[in-house]
Amino acid sequence: MPPLKLIADGGAARGTPDTIAITGDRVTAVSPEGEVRSSTLGELIERIAPPRIDTCGTVLPDGVKCVIPIPRGSIFVHQSAPRVHSFEWIDPSSPAPCGQGTRYRKVRLALPYLIVLAVFDEVPGEAPRLAGSSECFFSNRPLDHDGVETRLLFPALLNCSRFPGGDPSKPLSWICVQHLRRMGIAGELATGAAIRAWLTALLRHLLESGFNLSSEQHEGSSWFSETVAAGVDARVSSVEAWEQATVEDPLFALEVPWLPTGRTLAQIAERIAAARGRRRARLESARDLMRAVFQTQKSARRTR
Repeated sequence: MPPLKLIADGGAARGTPDTIAITGDRVTAVSPEGEVRSSTLGELIERIAPPRIDTCGTVLPDGVKCVIPIPRGSIFVHQSAPRVHSFEWIDPSSPAPCGQGTRYRKVRLALPYLIVLAVFDEVPGEAPRLAGSSECFFSNRPLDHDGVETRLLFPALLNCSRFPGGDPSKPLSWICVQHLRRMGIAGELATGAAIRAWLTALLRHLLESGFNLSSEQHEGSSWFSETVAAGVDARVSSVEAWEQATVEDPLFALEVPWLPTGRTLAQIAERIAAARGRRRARLESARDLMRAVFQTQKSARRTR
């Protein structure tokens, strides 16, 4: 294949144009004076478009600590400070384990830092939409200390599902959003408004819906049941013990050795990305550049 040659207009006005030739993964530039410079295509791309943090003018919702890009989407990492929450928790005498007929009672439970990984799908020409793979975790330290290297903990909450077998395609601590995704948040919302609407709905769904035994019935277990079974701390050996410990010390949850995930925030984000498929390829050769042009044209057709 002959080299791809680009001719700059500025040089043409002087009689001898600037010439850029791309052959394989090498870019060679020749000035009107005959001076030659060469680099890899990857180095050129990083030079003219270095990685940077850019929210594209979107005002992020309160509590969002960072946004992590993944294939065809993003993870919005939300942190809630330690506090006492009032939950609708399944009553021991409930006639049904979940769904219609479930009986609840109010409980007040102290939580440590609550970390929610809200996964969004992104489609060209459309507002972001909440995916079905968002996850929830605990942390005894704020993310400000170690950033994405913070080692996260499993949340001792009903409705946060543990899938059996360690399937890498399944979330580690899944928030079921089956009913939430049927809400039909208006697709014509601007990007910022759509993100705020979906994230607000997700947090309300997680914290204000009834906590029942749905995870135990459908996915195998919840991280509340796993925490109790592991006997990590007498103060969370039952929801009743947790209530009493909360009354005695509303910040005790920061001392509990919650079940460790064995992974950092960055590693969990990478796991989510891997489950969604291959990352967008970097431009490293003339063929990569050609492929990117073709893909861009296909996306433009879809948005018409």
